[in-house]
Amino acid sequence: MLTALLLALLVATPLAAEDAASVEARMSGVVEFLASDELEGRGIDTAGLPRAARYLAEEFEAAGLETALYDGSPLQKFTITTSAKLGPAAENHLAFVGPPAEVASPQEAPTKTEIVLQLERDFRTMAAGGSAQLEDVPLVFVGYGITAPDMEYDDYADIDVEGKAVIVLRHQPRWGDPHSPFGSGPSRHAFFRTKISNAFEHGAKAVLLCTTAAEIDRQVAQHQERWQVAVDRLAQTNAEFKAIENPTAEQLAEHIERVRRQAQLIQEFAERIDEQRDPVLAFHRAGEGGNREGTPVFHVRRAVLDELFEASLGKRLDQLEEDLDKTLRPNSQELKGWSLRGEATIERRRVEVSNVVGVLEGEGPLADETIVIGAHYDHLGRGESGAFDPENREIHNGADDNSSGVAALLEIARQLVAHEQLAGRKLARRVVFIAFTGEERGLLGSAHYIQNPLFPLEKTVAMLNLDMVGRLTDNKLIVHGTGTAKRFDELVDRLNVIHEFEITKSPSGFGPSDHASFYARQIPAMHFFTGAHRDYHRPSDDFDKINVPGMRRVALMVADMAVAISDNESRPEYLATQQPTRRRGGTRPYFGSIPDFAGDKEGYAISGASPGSPAARGGLEAGDVIIRFGDSRIANLEDFDSALRKYKSGDTVKVVVRRGDDDVTLEVTLDPPR
Repeated sequence: MLTALLLALLVATPLAAEDAASVEARMSGVVEFLASDELEGRGIDTAGLPRAARYLAEEFEAAGLETALYDGSPLQKFTITTSAKLGPAAENHLAFVGPPAEVASPQEAPTKTEIVLQLERDFRTMAAGGSAQLEDVPLVFVGYGITAPDMEYDDYADIDVEGKAVIVLRHQPRWGDPHSPFGSGPSRHAFFRTKISNAFEHGAKAVLLCTTAAEIDRQVAQHQERWQVAVDRLAQTNAEFKAIENPTAEQLAEHIERVRRQAQLIQEFAERIDEQRDPVLAFHRAGEGGNREGTPVFHVRRAVLDELFEASLGKRLDQLEEDLDKTLRPNSQELKGWSLRGEATIERRRVEVSNVVGVLEGEGPLADETIVIGAHYDHLGRGESGAFDPENREIHNGADDNSSGVAALLEIARQLVAHEQLAGRKLARRVVFIAFTGEERGLLGSAHYIQNPLFPLEKTVAMLNLDMVGRLTDNKLIVHGTGTAKRFDELVDRLNVIHEFEITKSPSGFGPSDHASFYARQIPAMHFFTGAHRDYHRPSDDFDKINVPGMRRVALMVADMAVAISDNESRPEYLATQQPTRRRGGTRPYFGSIPDFAGDKEGYAISGASPGSPAARGGLEAGDVIIRFGDSRIANLEDFDSALRKYKSGDTVKVVVRRGDDDVTLEVTLDPPR
């Protein structure tokens, strides 16, 4: 066996025989083009991304790969949601409907009391929720909307909110108080996503968020302080000018201009103070939302809610808020006789994106088995999502991340085609080359391919992934996944005798790149990486910092590896590895599911379960969609995380998953936090 492997390596070594300068010129051209400003950072919502896809399709064909795969094209197309915007004003309206008002005479027909809210002034529909029509939905006040078993605090403990609209205060009890059991800073219970998920889990039909009086006071005080500083500076400016005995015309003009600018600043700060007295939140303030299409989320001004609370409970909202903060005992209650009527419409923009796929067919008895070699070609556009500095709107060119991996992918394809020509025979196994899209949004492209494979996954024997291979420093190459198959660790060592890297090996097949999608389906996978750097996810990740000779050497090593795996009679034997331990903090128990971020149906879709984890022991499988966890209904990953935190290690929880067209109930016993 070892002799055969060595012979395979010797056959592979001519891949590196071509003039290095020619190879580097080709690879350099790929990176320079993909990382150019013309491609706009290859963001999901840019014109540069489909342009990159067309370029790669042409390059795959030019390299000699079969590309007539999807209706004559190498483009595996699918759609994803990229953004949300508010629908027409006429389709976003709210009103509180109460008991009939008293009438002056018996002949007069009673009519229901209505408090009609004005969009943008009194309320705003939030992107965090979904679209729905609401008619006669009962209203319930649930305080801060918190369920915290570890603190023996639960705003939902003694009230049924199934099918009702819940009114939820922002933040947490005793906000800013260092002696609060929730802490002086924001705990996870203060986050929008936690409150919204908790409401959804309890069956709420709509969520109405309201800013606390304490937060409004804090914001007003901050702006008043800035206003006062500006006023003091103006007084100082006037005093300094008065101290000049005989000011010149130039000094007078300069003084007038300074006074004008400072007065303008004072006016701006004064306007901001007014804006903070009870504003409606911005559309995206609570997040982009998930799959809760039937559960809208609104932000409502306190002034409007005060009118509602006085009419229904005989109290103002600040009285209820003060009682909650003073006693730390929930005071949730239904607003009897009052209901919510209205409509929310959110338009979510969906765009078509594409994986780019090329095939090099094998020959012989193993030709129906497949090796996948992949690299993602998308990046961050102008940094709208995932960037280190989300306020920086410069183009994030992503030269290393991941133009370098794509350049290596193309070069590997060229080298394997050249190898077949030199050897006078095809490889023993098929090789599928995939430039994935949507990696930066959560491995969307690789997840889509896994769900819609070109060739059967059960006959896909290995996956080799390249992500950020353009910054080789001190000759250090990192190889993840060496423990995912029995031969991989030894294979890396033997190949490195030829390629002479300083290699760091990591056995796990999990990680934040596209190889993880394959390993979750028990396909042995290795991921090649030259290391992190300060330009990661910043506009400074540019072409001039790429180590092109190092990138070439990585490509040649992976090409040799593909030949060695392809021509070995035995397929790599899958081994289970553990997910890297991550410090989560708190007491959240361990479940062990692997998210499928490409899932677009209501529920939490998983691409697999970690070996030996509670999820695996409980029978969860790749492709399952969790729709209920214990008593909580689940629409997305945030809901699942919120529900999981309500349990502790050792608890056995009923988990309902949608598996195909069936709903399956499983029991999972949770492990200690990891």
